[in-house]
Amino acid sequence: MNNKFFISIDFDGTVTPIDITNAIIKRFAMPGWERAERLWEDGTIGSRECLATQMSLIATPMEDLLTYARNYSVHDSFGPFLKFLRKSDIPHAIISDGFSVFIEQILSDAGIGGVPIYANRLTYEQGLLKTIFLHTNAKCSSATCKCETAERAGGTLPVVHIGDGESDFCLAEKAAYVFSKRKLTSHCRKNFIPHSTFDSFSHVEQKLRFFMAQTAVSEQWTKNRSKSA
Repeated sequence: MNNKFFISIDFDGTVTPIDITNAIIKRFAMPGWERAERLWEDGTIGSRECLATQMSLIATPMEDLLTYARNYSVHDSFGPFLKFLRKSDIPHAIISDGFSVFIEQILSDAGIGGVPIYANRLTYEQGLLKTIFLHTNAKCSSATCKCETAERAGGTLPVVHIGDGESDFCLAEKAAYVFSKRKLTSHCRKNFIPHSTFDSFSHVEQKLRFFMAQTAVSEQWTKNRSKSA
Protein backbone atom coordinates (compact mmCIF):
# COMPACT_ATOMS: atom_id res chain seq x y z
CA MET A 1 0.00 0.00 0.00
CA ASN A 2 1.11 3.54 -0.76
CA ASN A 3 0.95 5.78 2.30
CA LYS A 4 3.11 8.72 1.29
CA PHE A 5 0.95 11.49 2.70
CA PHE A 6 0.38 13.39 5.95
CA ILE A 7 -3.00 13.57 7.70
CA SER A 8 -3.92 16.92 9.27
CA ILE A 9 -6.91 16.71 11.62
CA ASP A 10 -8.96 19.63 12.93
CA PHE A 11 -10.35 19.11 16.44
CA ASP A 12 -13.34 21.27 17.42
CA GLY A 13 -16.40 20.11 15.52
CA THR A 14 -14.38 17.47 13.67
CA VAL A 15 -13.02 15.08 16.29
CA THR A 16 -15.77 16.27 18.65
CA PRO A 17 -19.45 16.68 17.71
CA ILE A 18 -19.45 20.37 18.63
CA ASP A 19 -16.93 23.20 18.84
CA ILE A 20 -15.67 22.92 22.43
CA THR A 21 -13.97 26.33 22.39
CA ASN A 22 -17.17 28.06 21.31
CA ALA A 23 -19.16 26.18 23.94
CA ILE A 24 -16.79 27.35 26.70
CA ILE A 25 -16.87 30.95 25.48
CA LYS A 26 -20.67 31.03 25.31
CA ARG A 27 -20.96 29.47 28.78
CA PHE A 28 -18.30 31.40 30.69
CA ALA A 29 -17.27 34.62 28.91
CA MET A 30 -18.47 37.99 30.18
CA PRO A 31 -20.41 40.30 27.81
CA GLY A 32 -18.31 41.49 24.87
CA TRP A 33 -17.44 38.14 23.34
CA GLU A 34 -20.31 38.48 20.87
CA ARG A 35 -18.83 41.63 19.33
CA ALA A 36 -15.48 39.92 18.78
CA GLU A 37 -17.33 37.01 17.17
CA ARG A 38 -19.13 39.34 14.75
CA LEU A 39 -15.89 41.09 13.81
CA TRP A 40 -14.30 37.72 13.07
CA GLU A 41 -17.28 36.50 11.08
CA ASP A 42 -17.25 39.57 8.83
CA GLY A 43 -13.49 39.33 8.32
CA THR A 44 -12.52 42.49 10.22
CA ILE A 45 -10.25 40.55 12.57
CA GLY A 46 -8.64 37.11 12.46
CA SER A 47 -9.25 34.23 14.82
CA ARG A 48 -6.11 35.07 16.81
CA GLU A 49 -7.41 38.50 17.85
CA CYS A 50 -10.93 37.14 18.28
CA LEU A 51 -9.89 34.33 20.61
CA ALA A 52 -7.49 36.53 22.59
CA THR A 53 -10.34 38.96 23.24
CA GLN A 54 -12.93 36.33 24.04
CA MET A 55 -10.78 34.24 26.36
CA SER A 56 -9.67 37.37 28.25
CA LEU A 57 -13.33 37.82 29.20
CA ILE A 58 -13.35 34.54 31.12
CA ALA A 59 -12.61 34.74 34.84
CA THR A 60 -13.43 31.11 35.62
CA PRO A 61 -10.57 29.03 37.09
CA MET A 62 -9.02 26.51 34.72
CA GLU A 63 -10.12 23.49 36.74
CA ASP A 64 -13.76 24.55 36.40
CA LEU A 65 -13.36 24.96 32.65
CA LEU A 66 -11.83 21.50 32.40
CA THR A 67 -14.70 20.04 34.40
CA TYR A 68 -17.12 21.60 31.93
CA ALA A 69 -15.10 20.37 28.95
CA ARG A 70 -15.36 16.82 30.27
CA ASN A 71 -19.07 16.91 29.38
CA TYR A 72 -17.95 16.38 25.79
CA SER A 73 -16.12 13.56 24.07
CA VAL A 74 -14.70 12.47 20.74
CA HIS A 75 -16.62 10.64 18.05
CA ASP A 76 -16.66 6.88 18.70
CA SER A 77 -14.95 6.22 15.37
CA PHE A 78 -11.94 8.44 16.14
CA GLY A 79 -10.03 5.95 18.32
CA PRO A 80 -10.22 3.14 15.73
CA PHE A 81 -9.23 5.62 13.03
CA LEU A 82 -6.05 6.52 14.93
CA LYS A 83 -5.24 2.83 15.31
CA PHE A 84 -5.57 2.46 11.55
CA LEU A 85 -3.21 5.40 10.94
CA ARG A 86 -0.63 4.00 13.34
CA LYS A 87 -0.85 0.48 11.99
CA SER A 88 -0.49 1.83 8.43
CA ASP A 89 2.43 4.05 9.48
CA ILE A 90 0.68 7.18 8.21
CA PRO A 91 2.06 10.38 9.81
CA HIS A 92 -0.66 12.54 11.33
CA ALA A 93 -1.39 15.30 13.83
CA ILE A 94 -4.21 17.33 15.31
CA ILE A 95 -3.82 20.92 14.10
CA SER A 96 -6.28 23.19 15.84
CA ASP A 97 -7.28 26.82 16.30
CA GLY A 98 -8.42 25.77 19.76
CA PHE A 99 -6.54 25.14 23.00
CA SER A 100 -4.35 22.18 23.88
CA VAL A 101 -5.48 22.03 27.52
CA PHE A 102 -9.03 21.10 26.47
CA ILE A 103 -7.93 18.84 23.62
CA GLU A 104 -5.60 16.87 25.90
CA GLN A 105 -8.28 16.54 28.59
CA ILE A 106 -10.93 15.25 26.18
CA LEU A 107 -8.52 12.82 24.50
CA SER A 108 -7.31 11.55 27.86
CA ASP A 109 -10.88 10.95 29.02
CA ALA A 110 -11.42 8.92 25.84
CA GLY A 111 -8.33 6.82 26.57
CA ILE A 112 -6.43 8.29 23.64
CA GLY A 113 -2.79 9.31 23.96
CA GLY A 114 0.29 9.86 21.87
CA VAL A 115 -1.34 12.03 19.21
CA PRO A 116 0.82 14.97 18.07
CA ILE A 117 -1.10 18.17 18.89
CA TYR A 118 -0.48 21.62 17.47
CA ALA A 119 -2.77 24.09 19.21
CA ASN A 120 -2.79 27.22 21.36
CA ARG A 121 -1.92 27.42 25.04
CA LEU A 122 -4.05 28.88 27.79
CA THR A 123 -2.97 30.07 31.23
CA TYR A 124 -4.88 31.46 34.20
CA GLU A 125 -3.22 34.60 35.56
CA GLN A 126 -4.52 37.15 38.06
CA GLY A 127 -8.06 35.89 37.76
CA LEU A 128 -8.28 35.91 33.96
CA LEU A 129 -7.34 33.62 31.10
CA LYS A 130 -4.38 34.48 28.91
CA THR A 131 -3.83 33.08 25.43
CA ILE A 132 -0.46 32.01 24.04
CA PHE A 133 -0.32 31.38 20.30
CA LEU A 134 2.55 29.03 19.53
CA HIS A 135 1.95 28.35 15.83
CA THR A 136 1.39 31.75 14.27
CA ASN A 137 2.64 33.38 11.10
CA ALA A 138 3.18 37.10 10.61
CA LYS A 139 1.27 36.94 7.33
CA CYS A 140 -1.62 34.93 8.81
CA SER A 141 -4.26 36.29 11.20
CA SER A 142 -5.34 32.85 12.41
CA ALA A 143 -4.66 31.67 15.94
CA THR A 144 -2.87 28.66 14.43
CA CYS A 145 -1.49 28.99 10.91
CA LYS A 146 -2.59 25.56 9.77
CA CYS A 147 -0.84 25.82 6.40
CA GLU A 148 2.61 26.47 7.86
CA THR A 149 2.07 24.02 10.73
CA ALA A 150 1.00 21.20 8.41
CA GLU A 151 4.01 21.84 6.19
CA ARG A 152 6.34 21.79 9.17
CA ALA A 153 4.77 18.63 10.62
CA GLY A 154 4.40 16.77 7.32
CA GLY A 155 7.59 17.88 5.61
CA THR A 156 7.43 17.37 1.86
CA LEU A 157 4.50 14.94 2.03
CA PRO A 158 1.18 15.83 0.38
CA VAL A 159 -1.38 16.91 3.00
CA VAL A 160 -4.77 15.27 3.40
CA HIS A 161 -6.86 17.49 5.65
CA ILE A 162 -9.90 16.59 7.74
CA GLY A 163 -11.99 19.51 8.97
CA ASP A 164 -15.31 21.29 9.26
CA GLY A 165 -15.03 25.08 9.43
CA GLU A 166 -13.54 28.42 8.49
CA SER A 167 -10.23 27.77 10.22
CA ASP A 168 -9.72 24.99 7.66
CA PHE A 169 -10.35 27.05 4.52
CA CYS A 170 -6.78 28.12 3.78
CA LEU A 171 -5.21 24.71 4.33
CA ALA A 172 -7.97 23.05 2.30
CA GLU A 173 -6.99 25.18 -0.69
CA LYS A 174 -3.42 23.89 -0.49
CA ALA A 175 -4.11 20.29 0.51
CA ALA A 176 -3.91 17.37 -1.90
CA TYR A 177 -7.32 16.18 -0.71
CA VAL A 178 -9.92 17.17 1.90
CA PHE A 179 -12.46 15.33 4.02
CA SER A 180 -15.08 17.87 4.98
CA LYS A 181 -18.14 18.71 7.02
CA ARG A 182 -20.40 21.76 7.32
CA LYS A 183 -18.90 25.10 6.21
CA LEU A 184 -15.78 23.44 4.86
CA THR A 185 -17.87 21.37 2.46
CA SER A 186 -19.50 24.51 1.07
CA HIS A 187 -16.08 26.13 0.69
CA CYS A 188 -14.68 23.10 -1.14
CA ARG A 189 -17.64 22.99 -3.52
CA LYS A 190 -17.47 26.71 -4.22
CA ASN A 191 -13.74 26.60 -4.94
CA PHE A 192 -13.63 23.24 -6.77
CA ILE A 193 -11.39 21.67 -4.13
CA PRO A 194 -11.10 17.85 -4.37
CA HIS A 195 -12.96 16.54 -1.34
CA SER A 196 -15.29 13.95 0.17
CA THR A 197 -17.88 14.60 2.83
CA PHE A 198 -17.89 12.29 5.84
CA ASP A 199 -20.13 11.40 8.76
CA SER A 200 -17.65 9.31 10.70
CA PHE A 201 -13.95 8.57 10.70
CA SER A 202 -14.73 5.07 9.50
CA HIS A 203 -15.81 6.67 6.21
CA VAL A 204 -12.48 8.50 6.04
CA GLU A 205 -10.62 5.26 6.72
CA GLN A 206 -12.45 3.46 3.92
CA LYS A 207 -11.63 6.21 1.44
CA LEU A 208 -7.99 6.33 2.51
CA ARG A 209 -7.65 2.57 2.08
CA PHE A 210 -8.91 2.99 -1.47
CA PHE A 211 -6.43 5.83 -2.13
CA MET A 212 -3.56 3.83 -0.68
CA ALA A 213 -4.27 1.04 -3.11
CA GLN A 214 -4.08 3.47 -6.05
CA THR A 215 -0.44 4.40 -6.66
CA ALA A 216 -1.45 6.89 -9.33
CA VAL A 217 -3.49 8.88 -6.80
CA SER A 218 -0.54 9.39 -4.48
CA GLU A 219 1.72 10.27 -7.41
CA GLN A 220 -0.77 12.92 -8.54
CA TRP A 221 -0.93 14.34 -5.01
CA THR A 222 2.85 14.67 -5.02
CA LYS A 223 2.76 16.49 -8.37
CA ASN A 224 0.08 18.86 -7.06
CA ARG A 225 2.15 19.50 -3.97
CA SER A 226 5.18 20.40 -6.12
CA LYS A 227 3.15 22.83 -8.22
CA SER A 228 1.76 24.65 -5.17
CA ALA A 229 5.08 24.86 -3.35
